[in-house]
Amino acid sequence: MDAGAAQPVLAIDLGGTQIRAAHVAPDLTVSLRRAVATNGAEGPDAVIGRICAIAAQVREDAGRSGLAEPVGVGISSPGPLDPWRGIVVLPPNLPGWVDIPLADRVQQRLGLPTFLERDTNVAMMAEWRYGSARNADDAIYITVSTGIGGGIIARGEPLQGPDNTAGEVGHITIDLDGPICGDGMQGHAEAIGSGTAIARDGRLRLERGESPILAKLVAAAGGREVDAALVAAAADAGDSACTAIYERAYVAVGVLCASLVNALNPQVIVIGGSIAEHHPVLREVARSEIDSRAFPGPARRVRVTSPRFTDDVSLIGSLPIVNERMHDPAYRRATISSDDSSRGVTVGSMAAPGGGQDQLEEPR
Repeated sequence: MDAGAAQPVLAIDLGGTQIRAAHVAPDLTVSLRRAVATNGAEGPDAVIGRICAIAAQVREDAGRSGLAEPVGVGISSPGPLDPWRGIVVLPPNLPGWVDIPLADRVQQRLGLPTFLERDTNVAMMAEWRYGSARNADDAIYITVSTGIGGGIIARGEPLQGPDNTAGEVGHITIDLDGPICGDGMQGHAEAIGSGTAIARDGRLRLERGESPILAKLVAAAGGREVDAALVAAAADAGDSACTAIYERAYVAVGVLCASLVNALNPQVIVIGGSIAEHHPVLREVARSEIDSRAFPGPARRVRVTSPRFTDDVSLIGSLPIVNERMHDPAYRRATISSDDSSRGVTVGSMAAPGGGQDQLEEPR
């Protein structure tokens, strides 16, 4: 769907640290942004209350500003989740969230059809419809940040899988003897190339006395916890151990990309996220690893590029998702009664593609 054919939406980005909401217009203008701390430790009810509160505020602001009423709500959320039924299954960074019907809860409060999707798939939709992967039939979006996630377009369609776990590229094994990932399994790309992995390795070098410059930076910062940014600062200042950590992280992402090129033969790989944004050399290393590790034909074909959108990618991606799913019977959606003064909703249950499941299993 071209942006010009779309209707405005109310976009919500649910993250482990903050919740954001904004009005997204068909021309991709993101306006009336609001944000609030997630405070996930308070549990699902409190977080959903905050989601609905700032979304309602954005909607009221739009009315006062003369902006067009949004036709629906799109929610970008950590997975795993069930987009067909609008259920957040078991996100690791949101305590107590087990099979939470987030889409239903939000649409009941706001009175608008509401659709849920995994955050990396939302980002992929933004880049595929309007950004650096536009017009590609086969594309991959990879975000390299606190973790490593992704979204995949295959033969002109988003690749989701029956459990909606397709695109979890950060959990592809690239080192049989590598470190343990946050999901408890060994050698995943995320366990080597993510911001979390970089910080872990920085702390390890510090404990071993192998990073003198990092030690000075930590002391100067009053004992600040080592994170990826501090490791980067030490590397920039000439700390060889920290430089090696980043170099290994870049190669890990490159090896991941080369494997994806061989497996999926994409036309374009878009690499975004905070690590990639602050360290553009990552894309150069990924390009080099693809050239040296992937089949020659697919390696020559694939284009490695930066995203068009950065901070707003998880908001803009809701524009095509809401507009297209409003007309797709595979997705559960609300029917708003025009004569109901409370703007309540009646929800019709739609079957998931391939027959669906009563309950998704946690990915392993």
